[in-house]
Amino acid sequence: MELPIVPIKSVTKNPSLLILFGQSKVGKTTMIAKLPNCLIIDTERGTSYVDAMKVNANSIIEFLEVRKAIKEAEHKYDYIAIDTIDNVIMWVEKNVCAAAGVANLADIPFGGGYSQVREQMMSIISSFKLLAKHVILVAHRKKTMTEENTEFAVSSLDISGKLKNVMTADSDAIGYVFRSVTEGETADAPKKEELMVSFKTSDVIEAGARPEHLRGKIMPFEWKYIFVD
Repeated sequence: MELPIVPIKSVTKNPSLLILFGQSKVGKTTMIAKLPNCLIIDTERGTSYVDAMKVNANSIIEFLEVRKAIKEAEHKYDYIAIDTIDNVIMWVEKNVCAAAGVANLADIPFGGGYSQVREQMMSIISSFKLLAKHVILVAHRKKTMTEENTEFAVSSLDISGKLKNVMTADSDAIGYVFRSVTEGETADAPKKEELMVSFKTSDVIEAGARPEHLRGKIMPFEWKYIFVD
């Protein structure tokens, strides 16, 4: 084996596995529909108001049938978006519980239920990475209860435990999608809204990216800034 003695140039710029999360109805699905040659696997019937290459999956059986159809199809997609991954996780959890004859994952001894879900989910994600150059996982933003029992949203994925850690470690970029609101130039002018995506890691936002053109950036949500070649 010949070992390198000089730095080897990077060969990849764009994220092959991209996670996007944000508040419900903020505009994630609408933006994904604009990607050329992108198939959206809709797990929560959220694409009915957008024109897109889309297919519905309402159960884990239907979801896996879609995967099989993509694998066997002559047409190859550049992008596959799973919108949302939250529902796929829920279906897998229900299957694991049903197979064990329990009501909750916590009822399976020694954390075995959670490990089964992790293994199955990562196997599913890996299989989709073989079907397209870019896979996009759309997720919801986590909500937490304050001491006053009022709900507020924090900027993290609504995925629990080690599964979130494994999924985020496997991804190339994690973007938090939000709307930036600015005041008008005059008191009577309407406020301006712009859809943004943050790849900047902070104490309150679980985002980040490996690609240099995304790392630490907060930018208008436009695909030309994310997939650059």
